[in-house]
Amino acid sequence: MKKVLLLGLAALLAVSVLAVAGCGGSDEQAKADLAAAITPIEAAIADLTAKGTSGALDVAGIKAARDEMKSKWQAVIDAAKKVKGADVKAAEQAWNDLDAAVTALPDTATLMDAAGVLMTKVPAFTKVLSDLKALTVPEK
Repeated sequence: MKKVLLLGLAALLAVSVLAVAGCGGSDEQAKADLAAAITPIEAAIADLTAKGTSGALDVAGIKAARDEMKSKWQAVIDAAKKVKGADVKAAEQAWNDLDAAVTALPDTATLMDAAGVLMTKVPAFTKVLSDLKALTVPEK
């Protein structure tokens, strides 16, 4: 009887260890997926920044970049939903605010006018992006 009880406890312990290891792997995979989703957003921001500082950007370019980023940001949202502690609502709101600001820009606006409007929304967007990226750093 003692042997059966010990075998049962050993089996339960083995299953528990595997379950915990599986959860950890899943969490790490979710973080890796989020990091992978963030990378194209960072590249798009870097590209926009480079175009803006070189003078090769106009309102049409800003709107085109926003359109291109939309599906990429949705991938970030989808990945963030699987990461514990990710503020998905803040990420959705930051995008919606930025999207609305870009949409409201008249096509005839100067780059300086556009920058003035967007700079009210960009900090919240980049903070959310930074917060999400911080969640992808492996725990030590």
